[in-house]
Amino acid sequence: MVSKQQIIQILKRLKKYWPNPGAMEIGNPYQNLVGVLLSARTRDEQVLKLMPGFFEAFPTVYVLAQASEKQIESHINTIGMFHQKAKNLKKMATDVVNTYDGSIPSTMEDLVSLAGVGRKTASVVLVASFQTPAIAVDTHVHRVTNRLGWVKTQTPEKTEQALLKMIPDKWKHTVNQVFVKHGRYLCISKPRCWACPVRDLCAFKKKNLTAPKNADEILTDIQRRERTLEQLREHAV
Repeated sequence: MVSKQQIIQILKRLKKYWPNPGAMEIGNPYQNLVGVLLSARTRDEQVLKLMPGFFEAFPTVYVLAQASEKQIESHINTIGMFHQKAKNLKKMATDVVNTYDGSIPSTMEDLVSLAGVGRKTASVVLVASFQTPAIAVDTHVHRVTNRLGWVKTQTPEKTEQALLKMIPDKWKHTVNQVFVKHGRYLCISKPRCWACPVRDLCAFKKKNLTAPKNADEILTDIQRRERTLEQLREHAV
């Protein structure tokens, strides 16, 4: 079983390698929650590009609650599943206004009671907006932590349960922040172990250690995408 010392060592290395915040770590709790809801099954870049116009139209949860689904759709129709997302945003805002006096709730139990909010979404909001220890596990976090040998789980839900027990509270916020990027760029389906900063601490047996001829081009493109994402994030709200 992996030790807490090794867990922290890996997280420290990856935090140095991937220093930027998560793409949806933006603004106040309302803006943060909207961003995470919109990002479901959608590229972060697409969501971040529409956010300035969205928050200009719906600057508060009260304004969003008063809007019609069609009005909301008109500001998010460049992304996938916009009909369902508009429906969820309208209901979420209405519930926040009516049940929580216009304040985004700050507990897992209350957050997951809102339309469209599952544990993953709630965990991102708890960490980014309320500094509450939580771990948002998506397919990237699930894949990377299994490859590292931290867990042996079949589902993201089981991975979350295991990680919550084994990772110290002060490091929980770092998990999603670094592993989403790591899984998106390096620890992909055919992993780029040749570029991985923690390959010496990884239990994965089928390491791909041979760098391709275009390795420099790949790494340059990753850096470019990260710079673009950070610029969009900084101007999202």
